Amino acid sequence: MKILKKFLLLLTFLLLLCGCEYDDYDVPYNPHDGATYVPDEEAMYQAIYKKLTSGKFRGEICLYGYANVERAFEISEMVLLEHPELFWVNIGAVGTSGNNDVISINYGNRDFDMPDSKVKKICDEVSEAADLIINSVPEGVDDWEKILFVHDEIIKNTWYQSGDLESYTDTAYGCLVKRRTQSDGYAQAFQYIMERMGFECGMVTNKYHSWNFIRLDGKYYWVDLAYDDPNSDNSEYGSTHEFFLCADSELTENHDLSKGKNRFVPKCEDISKYYYVVDGSYFNSFDASAIAEIMKKHSDDAQVEVKFSDENVYNDALKCLEDNEVVTELIQAQNDKDILSYWMYPDYHIIKVILAPEG
Repeated sequence: MKILKKFLLLLTFLLLLCGCEYDDYDVPYNPHDGATYVPDEEAMYQAIYKKLTSGKFRGEICLYGYANVERAFEISEMVLLEHPELFWVNIGAVGTSGNNDVISINYGNRDFDMPDSKVKKICDEVSEAADLIINSVPEGVDDWEKILFVHDEIIKNTWYQSGDLESYTDTAYGCLVKRRTQSDGYAQAFQYIMERMGFECGMVTNKYHSWNFIRLDGKYYWVDLAYDDPNSDNSEYGSTHEFFLCADSELTENHDLSKGKNRFVPKCEDISKYYYVVDGSYFNSFDASAIAEIMKKHSDDAQVEVKFSDENVYNDALKCLEDNEVVTELIQAQNDKDILSYWMYPDYHIIKVILAPEG
């Protein structure tokens, strides 16, 4: 009898469970289940960012309320553009469900076959590479010098890699870990590091090229590491500071801001922090003795960059450099350097004097 009672109690319990499951069929289908309500674009932006930084390297973002497939894709791109730590993300299909009321954004990593554990590993490698540069910044330097140090370190250790189709080449990982990248990678790496150092820094991109802006002493300036590190066999001598903390007047000659897809593009009108202005190597006319002083200032360096205000002054400088007496004067300005050569950058009105010891 006890066994029979236990059996009847078990049977009753199972019937109750079945009854519960049956009742669930009476609950109406809600297409918003599992989706996040977003009333406007800013809320959509924040919801996408929150999901992408949740620690999951692939998944689906479901949103409703402010719903537009095209805009959802554009806002997803904005999130990636403004957060270089998301260099690994690839936005896949963006579509609708629930009578076109729910936006579905599928995301994963750039390399579809890469396991999530590997994605986490490369994120850690980028963080470690950034810390190496940050921890190498000399003590006691001001903010201008900190920015210059990071700019120069990235360029010194990175090769501009053209025509590479690997998934992560044109990212912060390609720049900081693999040390070969294109313009996106330079810009992502620079923003990633500068933000970790407490600077306001962003990335601007158009169809073909990416670069940075940064805020220093309350004003915005442009920085373009890719253009400052041209594809050259000798990157030490090939690099310049043409686009280091420059203003619109210098940038817009070579960059098109009208096709950018950023939420924010600053006005950069101040030149007081421009590399050549701060260095004292910006000239409105050719002055051999003044250039000699600049060379003395950089006597421990391998090169000296001199920028001229316009094409006419630049051409005058080239003519003067062909004068043996002028060249001799410049060489004599150096204590232990007896070989002088120079590279010309006519588009930028820059002459780079290369200093090297004998032999």
